[in-house]
Amino acid sequence: MWGSSWKRSAETTIPCKKCKKPLTVKRSCQHVYMECTHCGDKSDIAAYLREMDDALEAFMEGVYCDRI
Repeated sequence: MWGSSWKRSAETTIPCKKCKKPLTVKRSCQHVYMECTHCGDKSDIAAYLREMDDALEAFMEGVYCDRI
């Protein structure tokens, strides 16, 4: 089944807007979001799309369009 073998999270090189540490992109059943494992900040992925790196782009290849 498409998407079932894709990871549920990935480490990116995109810096957190609060603490500047690298963010992790995560997907739940319904949403994709950015989370900082250092300061705990969670943000909508739309806030970081302009800063997309290779890790985020590869992760998004496995996400259904209605999760964005």
